[in-house]
Amino acid sequence: MSPALRIGIVGAGLAGLATALTASSAGAVVDVFDAPAAASSKATHLHVTANLLRELNTLGLADSCVRKGFPYKGMVVTDAHGRAYAELPSPRLAGERLPPALGMVHGDLLGLLRQAAVDRGATLHQGTTIVDALPDATLVTQAGEHHPMDLAVLTNGPGSARTPRSSLVAWEPEVLPQLWCQTLVPRPVALDRATLVLSHDHPKVLLVPVDTRRAGVAVMWNERERPSTADIRHVLAAHGGIVESVARHWGAMTPVTERPVRFGMQPGPWHSQRVLRIGPGALMLPPHFGQQAAQPVEDALVLGDLLRTGMPHDELLHAFEARRLERARQVLDITSQAARWNVRPDASTDLLALAERLVPLVARPA
Repeated sequence: MSPALRIGIVGAGLAGLATALTASSAGAVVDVFDAPAAASSKATHLHVTANLLRELNTLGLADSCVRKGFPYKGMVVTDAHGRAYAELPSPRLAGERLPPALGMVHGDLLGLLRQAAVDRGATLHQGTTIVDALPDATLVTQAGEHHPMDLAVLTNGPGSARTPRSSLVAWEPEVLPQLWCQTLVPRPVALDRATLVLSHDHPKVLLVPVDTRRAGVAVMWNERERPSTADIRHVLAAHGGIVESVARHWGAMTPVTERPVRFGMQPGPWHSQRVLRIGPGALMLPPHFGQQAAQPVEDALVLGDLLRTGMPHDELLHAFEARRLERARQVLDITSQAARWNVRPDASTDLLALAERLVPLVARPA
């Protein structure tokens, strides 16, 4: 019997932890290296789309996610007064037993993935910064330690201080003048599904119920400058309806996570010798249509599926790219167009048509 493949994963976000789970399940010996000394606990939400819930069901985590989160049928688009004028329903891609979609706290999903990966035998190294990924898959820590691997998987996005050097082509994402300011607030009783509030006079607001008590709120600020608490409260209060009720919970001490809108894709191959980029390391998506979380988990499932075949490294990496690159390009085209339209709408703007283009693309597993 050949020895188990040793896989070193850099980054313990969705891509890293999902890959740790799928690779461990495929029989690999997995080490995950993450620079922060403790797991992230940011006050942010996830819109768990139909295809992401399907992938989580394949991982055996869908039921746990439903128990942690808030199931719903899809997303409604309303005006500033709460009047609905469009709906973006979600197909049941995870089967009839599970809901079409749900909202949940980002940290809760990370926690479920982390525990499942550890239960499968993966080893997590918190507080360990990887500064270099050598072509032979050796990972070098900031302290100068060398960890020889058979395959190195890099999941951190470009430009991050936590992205190690490697022989892969460097790339930079496109950055739009938009900032998503996110936090968690008490859930308004009437909020029973993801709700996008559009207004000609104020920034867009997204509300997502994440459990029976809380909701995630994101204010889409079309400026690079950080808005003040007073700015955000004014925007929320001006909308009326459910959004106005959220304003009183966004105070000076509210923990806010700021997410600039960036997107792009690794040019050329996603691998060089025995080093592979996946997730945000290879494909950075804007938050539109929930694919920012779904696509990294798809990467992990495809890689785990190929690891089970036992094919040689080079064949495996080329097979991975054959299944992922074109699909990734199509998802990027759709979501980046939505992001650009959010910043600079024009006569052709049609977010509903974009959503309808995305549905059949992600309806089939990667």
